[in-house]
Amino acid sequence: MIQEVEKSPKIALCRACHGTGKVKKVVETPSRFFRSKKTETVEEVCKQCEGSGRVTVSTKMTLDIRPYKPKVEPSMND
Repeated sequence: MIQEVEKSPKIALCRACHGTGKVKKVVETPSRFFRSKKTETVEEVCKQCEGSGRVTVSTKMTLDIRPYKPKVEPSMND
């Protein structure tokens, strides 16, 4: 049986920033005095929720529901 399911929009926490509205990004910058690179953590506004920490989520799905019929293995006594 194939069934179409549609869920209405709802407000949820943004999974990209965990509801904070900001994401931490590690940036490597070359050091002027050494040949190594310097790593620095920078906070940026989350692109997915645009800083609000919340998103609107809706979905449309097609479900294919079938009965489970296990394969019967022949017994050793036959």
